[in-house]
Amino acid sequence: MAGSRLRLLLLVALAVPLAAGCGHKRAYYWGDYDSTLHSYYQNPQETERYVERLGEIIRKAETEKDKVPPGLYAEYGYALFEMGRLDEAIRYYKKERDQWQESVVFMDKMIRNTQRLRESRPGPPPGGNLPPPAGERPGAAPSAPAPAVPVPGGGAK
Repeated sequence: MAGSRLRLLLLVALAVPLAAGCGHKRAYYWGDYDSTLHSYYQNPQETERYVERLGEIIRKAETEKDKVPPGLYAEYGYALFEMGRLDEAIRYYKKERDQWQESVVFMDKMIRNTQRLRESRPGPPPGGNLPPPAGERPGAAPSAPAPAVPVPGGGAK
């Protein structure tokens, strides 16, 4: 009888810590990333919606103190880069680099290349519209090429 009580006590002592560890704790907050990515693959012309959804997933993870999944900051940064929002892209590349040690070399290269592009771009800081081509007014329709002028002796100039 004493042996069976000891076994039961030992079993309960082992079961309680195991049961406490059974609660569902996610490692990362993915939100609706799968459906967001799937929608973007189905409709790649909806880039703005895709970028908006990625931003919402990141913001929710950050506000709920969850970890942003590996690669999500970088993916969001690259989507911003493709939209011409270079300063924001750099900010998210840095977040990826700071959170995921494995990405340091790649993110440093992305940051460096994006900074070079930003410095070589004409016009206002990236994230806004680029200025119109030289000789055109903002908001004006592109000018048509000048008509050919006949030259004596044939041909056009």
